[in-house]
Amino acid sequence: MVTWSTSDIAWNVQAADCGSRFSLFIKLKMKMKIHGFILFLLFCEFHGQPYPDELKNSKQILNASEDSDKELSTIKIGLILDSKSWVGKVVLSCITMAISDFYMLNGQYKTRIALETRDLSGEPLHSVAAAFDLLENAEAHAIIIPEMSSEELFLPALCDKANVPLLSVSSISSFNVHPYFLQLAQDETTQFNGVAALLGAFKWRTVVFIYEDTADTRQILSHLHNTFRDNDVDTVHDIGITLRATDDEIIKKLHNLRTRRTSIIIVHASVYLASQIFKNAKMLEMMSGNFAWIVTSKTMNLLDFQDSAVFETIQGVVGLKSYIPSSSKLRDFTLRWRKEFQLSQIDLEIRGLNVFGIWAYDAIWALAEAIERASLDIFPNRGEGFGLNLTGLAPIRVSNIGSALLSKIQSIKFTGLGGEFQLQNAKLVHETYEIVNVIGNLGKRVGFWKPACGLTKEIYPFTNSCSSNSLENIIWPGFSKTAPKGWLVQVNGKSFKIGIPANSRFHELVGSHNDEQTNETTISGFCADVFRTAIERLHSNIVYEFIPFYNHNGSYSDLVYQVYLQTFDAAVGDITITSNRSQYVDFTLPYTELGVGMVARVDNKDPWFFLKPLSVDLWIMSAGFFILTGFIVWFIEHPTNEEFQGSVAWQIGTIVWFAASSLVYAHREKLRSNLSRFVVGAWFFIVLILTSSYTANLSSFLTVERIRLTKNDYIGYPANSGVKGLIVNNLNFQDNRLKSYKTPEEYDQALREGSKNGGVDAIIDEIPYLKLFLAVYPHDYTMIDSSETTNGFGFAFPKGSPLVQEMSSEIAKLREEGILLEIEKKWFRSQTSPLSLDTEPPTTKTLDINNFSHLFLIYAICELVALLLFLVFVLREKMSIKNYIIRKLAGGKLLSIFRYLFPRMANTVGGINAR
Repeated sequence: MVTWSTSDIAWNVQAADCGSRFSLFIKLKMKMKIHGFILFLLFCEFHGQPYPDELKNSKQILNASEDSDKELSTIKIGLILDSKSWVGKVVLSCITMAISDFYMLNGQYKTRIALETRDLSGEPLHSVAAAFDLLENAEAHAIIIPEMSSEELFLPALCDKANVPLLSVSSISSFNVHPYFLQLAQDETTQFNGVAALLGAFKWRTVVFIYEDTADTRQILSHLHNTFRDNDVDTVHDIGITLRATDDEIIKKLHNLRTRRTSIIIVHASVYLASQIFKNAKMLEMMSGNFAWIVTSKTMNLLDFQDSAVFETIQGVVGLKSYIPSSSKLRDFTLRWRKEFQLSQIDLEIRGLNVFGIWAYDAIWALAEAIERASLDIFPNRGEGFGLNLTGLAPIRVSNIGSALLSKIQSIKFTGLGGEFQLQNAKLVHETYEIVNVIGNLGKRVGFWKPACGLTKEIYPFTNSCSSNSLENIIWPGFSKTAPKGWLVQVNGKSFKIGIPANSRFHELVGSHNDEQTNETTISGFCADVFRTAIERLHSNIVYEFIPFYNHNGSYSDLVYQVYLQTFDAAVGDITITSNRSQYVDFTLPYTELGVGMVARVDNKDPWFFLKPLSVDLWIMSAGFFILTGFIVWFIEHPTNEEFQGSVAWQIGTIVWFAASSLVYAHREKLRSNLSRFVVGAWFFIVLILTSSYTANLSSFLTVERIRLTKNDYIGYPANSGVKGLIVNNLNFQDNRLKSYKTPEEYDQALREGSKNGGVDAIIDEIPYLKLFLAVYPHDYTMIDSSETTNGFGFAFPKGSPLVQEMSSEIAKLREEGILLEIEKKWFRSQTSPLSLDTEPPTTKTLDINNFSHLFLIYAICELVALLLFLVFVLREKMSIKNYIIRKLAGGKLLSIFRYLFPRMANTVGGINAR
């Protein structure tokens, strides 16, 4: 025991005049006595030893400090811990060493920390009473607490009232705003983004979250769900387990978990509860290659200090652990800590230094530095009480130095044992986690996660950079090197339950037949056949059964929701893919055509309907060219062809008949002139183009004539479907002009009646339904329009099911190989949509003269050329006859007469004869 008297102090003061060196020696000696005395008090407090009678009064300590050195000021700091826990023991030893190390390095500082320790002795409820005692009786200026539980959540509010900073080295954060609460440890909520990144790396989209059922953990559930939702991860079930849960209770909850088929499980619990969970999970054979277990830092930060029995149950588990960068300072401190801790705890096995001790060490350094910077005087150390009275306790005095101390702590930056120490928003800036894979009796580091880099193999603190976004190879439960798929297709040999609509509007899509003799239900239809074909092509031998589900309101959303509730493992049928349903389930690729179409009745009662394909001007132009062609042919053939000769009436009839018969290539007149043949050949080409265009356009009018709907017309739509919204939003039809129908027979009856007789003029529905309707009524109705405003039919699976990708791949192969088309022909009776869905539906337009203007111009040029050539030939022939007559006359008796009357002509004739 170290003691001293007033005479010793006086002697030391007088001896200061003997020389500077001797004086310095005396001062150091007195400071060492004071530090030894403080450590002695801590030792007595920690072990529950009685204080020496002469030192029971704390004023003696202060007086002794004053007498020894008038310049030193002692600041009392409260420490609330549980000496029975390993964390409490480590934190107390690290804080004690931190005080000693700090003032040994900074001996010139004028302030000193005096630690006031309150031991909870395994009773967290005593923390409130300990805090009241520290604030009122010990007059502590700050309080440190290493562990935060639901019982300690009241402490931040209490310290706020007293203006006393509360320093927590626990990862548990307070979600309420407390200005005097400082979290000098890594916030555990930051790791949930890392967990989401790990899930995304393996494309796991559904998880089960097992948590320790405490008040602080329940507070973070909403934060966790929001984080996972932002990363496209769905938590299908939350399972809360208390610390007092028995093995039977844990087994029951784990057994219920298996029925949900999700094999990705996240555990957020203390190391004790986590070890109980994994022990029972191993008994249920859930530590196999089909499962992936991810634990948070709440477990991993203390896992290294567990015995080998715990490690045997968690082989293959992957977890996030708070990352403490390696340094020479940390290694030296760890060696010293082991030696000192072993001396103070002789009968206790040393398990190792944990992160809470490191954070506590850095917290003391930050607090001591803040106290010195504030340059505070210890007297007076309290203000007037503000009148707070809880449960009959005396009013708590308010610290007049708490705000200044709080401000200094938040501004401090230094490099400590845990790395860079810096506070932001009253929390330690430390977001890096290491990814650990438990193999054997140790954890193998496979990578890191930090917000700036994501998942990475290595990080480089000096350059603040990372390596590639990947992890090292992980050994999963069951010593499997292949990552689990995240979904259990078969559970305990049970068959795969497929929900299928029992009341589909079209039995060709989904139909069921119950055999009364065998009481077996047979499922048939296009949708069922596509599902059977696709699932049989998978490599997995999946045993499944169809279970009819009756939709009471006619909508399939109830069936989809049953898949979300995991009542069914999948849903098959004419289920339209919608954005709302996709929030609860995952859909495969659509296996039907996309969009909606419009069906109308084929009704052509106009007696002049056959004239619609061509416009009036085109009809007149065509008739004119018919007559013109007949006339030109007659004009060329008339001089030499007897069939084009005769009376005027006969010749006119020949012209008209020839023109009309050329339309069907049935003219009986033989052509002798090559010019007329040229004209007729060109005309036949024109006739061919005209007749082909007319026929095609007439067919288009007969099959896909567009109906001009007005706002006064009624439109039909399927009941209990989303098509009504499409009609109102896209076609601008009013709700009071819409009528709903349920069956194809009702469609037929409504279209036959029409809007004027209480029916409708058109039916709008999804294309697969309309194709089946047209297959039943192929000659009475036609599809006149289509629009890709829906996403087709798809198979629904729970979120994260690996079958979604596999089935989508098989559906794509079925479409490429033509098998899907063959199944469609089987059930749709080879009826296909008359409109191509790849482009916009064509509109039927009357052909006018502009469509053939160039064709008629070319033909007119051909006729003109033929006519000109004919005239040239005629004139040449006429000239040849005239010259022949003149030559005959030149050799006769009238030659002299011609010479007399026409001297020039006679000379010409004579010249010709001479030649």
